[in-house]
Amino acid sequence: MNWKQLTIVFISTIVFLFAGNAIAQTDLNINNTNLIRLGGNVTVVEKQVVENAIAIGGSAIVQPNGRVTQTAIAIGGNIILKQGARVDGDAYAIGGKVVLAEGATIC
Repeated sequence: MNWKQLTIVFISTIVFLFAGNAIAQTDLNINNTNLIRLGGNVTVVEKQVVENAIAIGGSAIVQPNGRVTQTAIAIGGNIILKQGARVDGDAYAIGGKVVLAEGATIC
């Protein structure tokens, strides 16, 4: 590759990333049973019950007394379970860690 091709590839990559960020700030699935977000955190609010909480490029946060009945996944972020939060299925943090406050559970 010569320098012109490298420049075009670099500029294309930058444009793609910025365009992706603009799109990524919205939820992919907002039916209140599956929370999926690209490029940011997903939060299960207090006393909310969802099937799955998935964050790609961010953390999955379950607030106090929030519940995920199936799977919580964070790619490039953490799984954060606040006091009294619960995940009935699996919790995976790829490129991050699973943080459990006192009283939080993963069954």
